[in-house]
Amino acid sequence: MILHLANDFSGSRVYKNLFTSLDKLEVTQTVYTAVRSKNLIDKNKVSFQQPQSKIIYSNILNTYSRLNFFYKQKIILKDIQKNIQNLSEFNVMHAHTWYSDGAVAFQLYKKFKIPYIVTIRNTDLNLFFKYMYHLRGLGIKILQNAKKIIFISPKYEERFKNNSYINAKYPEFKSKSLVIPNGISNFWIENVKDKKSKINTPISLLFIGNFSKNKNVELLIKAVEKLNTNKKNYILHLIGGGKDNGKIENKIKNIDFVNFHGPIYDLNKLKSFINTCDIFVMPSHSETFGLVYIEALSQGIPIVYTQGEGIDGFYDNNIGESVNSKDVYSISKGIEKISCDYSSYTFNPSEIVQNHNWTSIAKKYNKTYKKIKQST
Repeated sequence: MILHLANDFSGSRVYKNLFTSLDKLEVTQTVYTAVRSKNLIDKNKVSFQQPQSKIIYSNILNTYSRLNFFYKQKIILKDIQKNIQNLSEFNVMHAHTWYSDGAVAFQLYKKFKIPYIVTIRNTDLNLFFKYMYHLRGLGIKILQNAKKIIFISPKYEERFKNNSYINAKYPEFKSKSLVIPNGISNFWIENVKDKKSKINTPISLLFIGNFSKNKNVELLIKAVEKLNTNKKNYILHLIGGGKDNGKIENKIKNIDFVNFHGPIYDLNKLKSFINTCDIFVMPSHSETFGLVYIEALSQGIPIVYTQGEGIDGFYDNNIGESVNSKDVYSISKGIEKISCDYSSYTFNPSEIVQNHNWTSIAKKYNKTYKKIKQST
């Protein structure tokens, strides 16, 4: 039996896809997720085939728990022990974040001796470890006691290894570190297209995502504006939105080379739209993985992505160009390079999507769980 500690389960489709795929492999799972709103209860719910599998949504978080890390861990630990009576029966715990979930797994391990693995994600490296110095010692203890450390991308493992605080300790982590990527929906695997061979005039750029500061839409618009200074060669299509919609819409209302389409939820419509475009561009400041990059590659269009983030390091440069997300020149240069030599990006979409098949990824996790169970 596997106990998943997934603090952001309600906010990400990644977990649902993984747990569903593990369920098909006849893995019995209990998913525990603490939430701060009743509206998040039953979000991303999985219809498990395994009769003993379940999701426990616990509405125990509030503003204070968001601000006080140790208080949050304390109430979650108490709540888990209240809601899960058979804790000692679990073979493995999977903490799906290093800090928020890993700290809980570490405490449960000390009390119940349940082995655990930890996944390191964007917020772990870019927020907790980078800025919360008072939690660094705890972070090291969490990893020292974990049976396996999972990185979503090779670049995250590289950044972890090269950190001056980690570097001396890295040899003890290296032997138990694995890179296991995220997967994409079967829809994109079943509807994969060949690499696009011809580019449009004007060149059609596509962004899909929310309009948060992290997604860097404003600088992307400036990069396209720079490219269009002398001649209008590029059209930028924006799909998505979010809380900063008004700000972005205000900014682009008098810009004729930017088209805002709002969110598109129908996957067939989204696929058709991607098929009309030439280059996918999302220069996020930070990205654990970025499923939408793989979705764009599945439709045969090259991508502009961020150096040292997301899928950087998974594939050769022939999938597109990595750029500095803080440099408008770097972003515009990446776009221009692809558009000037479009045929040289010779990736195979069919091969790429098979690397992100949730069934294969679930098998890797299940193999890891079994090894840990056998070794304890």
